[in-house]
This record gives sequence, structure tokens and C-alpha cells, in this order.
Amino acid sequence: MHNSGRIAHITFALAAALALAACGKGDISKSSQVLARVGDKEITTTYFDRQIANLPESVQKLSAQGEGKKAILDAFVNRELLYADALRKKVDKGAELQQKIEDMRKEMVINTYLQNEIGGRIKVDDKEAESFYTANPAEFRNREEIRISQIVVPDQATAEEMLRKLSIRREFGDLAQNYSTDKASAARRGDVGWFTRKRLPENVRDTVFGLKVGEVSKPFKMADGYEIYRITDRRAISYPFKKVKEVIKAQLYNDKLQKELKILVNGLKKETKVQVNEALLK
Repeated sequence: MHNSGRIAHITFALAAALALAACGKGDISKSSQVLARVGDKEITTTYFDRQIANLPESVQKLSAQGEGKKAILDAFVNRELLYADALRKKVDKGAELQQKIEDMRKEMVINTYLQNEIGGRIKVDDKEAESFYTANPAEFRNREEIRISQIVVPDQATAEEMLRKLSIRREFGDLAQNYSTDKASAARRGDVGWFTRKRLPENVRDTVFGLKVGEVSKPFKMADGYEIYRITDRRAISYPFKKVKEVIKAQLYNDKLQKELKILVNGLKKETKVQVNEALLK
């Protein structure tokens, strides 16, 4: 039964390919399906709609308008032109790109697998989210938060140099903008937004949360190098349930997902022998 279905699928695919080949050089102006043709590649209404569905909502709205729809179609045409030329020049055969493609494919397959295996049975409703909100008043009512700016540098020597510059009244934001290796926060003069004590890494939590506005921390060794923090503001803020409902639901969903994932992986480890070279790892 499985093989017959597969043969039918192949037969259908071949028939579709032959049909496309037969009309490949015809005039598409009378077609009810083909929006554009780039060489031998046809951009159909089905393909166009599927691609639009993957775009941000604001872009999807734009695509419903005449000029917007034409602009997006032009973008798809340009993409096909660039892709075809890249294939002609065998860009896709490079070993590094092949590895990236394989990594992306692996992630997509795993995500689909997890959705099939456990995602469908995880539910979080409004009542559960409201119960969490009520049971954790410190998280949502008069919640103390600090606003942090950071400088990220690759080594301790550079971190010490940043502290020296700060001691002679160099602006924290200027140093973050010019020296921080975290480009996203550097573009904001070091600002990384508001944090509760719980959101901070455990090894910096007590020290950083205890700083006064305007104070600068010592350098902390982190995964990306050494980080220096400055507290730029403090506040106590309350959030009504309706404002944080979706955030709570996402958090509860992720908590359930992680528990289910742990159970799934532990079960797989019982079926498949896993070895780790601890000596080499060190």
C-alpha cells in the first residue's frame, strides 16, 4: 500500500513536469495560473500566495494592493534571476554552503517532528494563565526593574581598559558605541532594556541588581567575552493581566514543551547508545 502510493505520487509528479514542459514556451498572458515566467521557472498564483503567507503581516497587506502586489512579484522575479545565475556558477556546490543547508534542513525537520510528537498536545488556556498571574504577584505587581546598558569586549585586558576610560569620565555610551563587540546594543549606545532580578544570569544577578542608578559594575566573564554593566534607570511597575496574558501563555507553553522534550529525549537515549568523549571535551 505504501509503495503504490509512492508510485502514484511519482507518476503524478512526472505528469505535472511533462505538462509544464509542454507549455513552457507558450504565452502566459492567457494563463489563469502563471503570474510570471523567468527562463523555465514559472511563478504561479499558488506559489505566490504561499510565499506571501510566510511574509510579515504588514507586507501581506501591501500585497493585496495593485502596486504592492506588482512590487512583491518583481522581488520574486529578481530572486529567481539571482538564484538561476548562482546555480549556473555552481555556488550551491560549495562545501560550506552545503553544510549550512544541511544544518537548516536538520532544524526544520526537527521542528516539524517536535510539533508532530508533542506540540499538538500542549495547551495553555486563559484560565491557566490567570491562575499563574494571581499566584505570582511579585512578577506582575510593583515589579522592580532596572534598565541596563552594557559594553562587551573580548578579553579581560580590554575590559580593564574600559574601566580606566570610565574613571577619567569617558561616556559609557560612547565607549559602548565604539568598542562593544555586541553590535546590536552598541548601535543603541549599550542599552539592552529593562530587566527583573530573575531575568539576569545568576552569576551577575545580586551584584548588578544592587547597583544604584549611574553605577558601573566590575567586568563579568560571559560566553561572548567580558561584560560591563551600567544601571541607567529603576522603576516599580504593575502590569494588568490583559497586558501580560499572551506573555504568560507563551512562558507556560515553553515550560510544558521543555518538560515534554526532556521526557522524549530521555526515552530516545534508552533506545540509542550515546557516548561522549569527556577527555576530549575538556
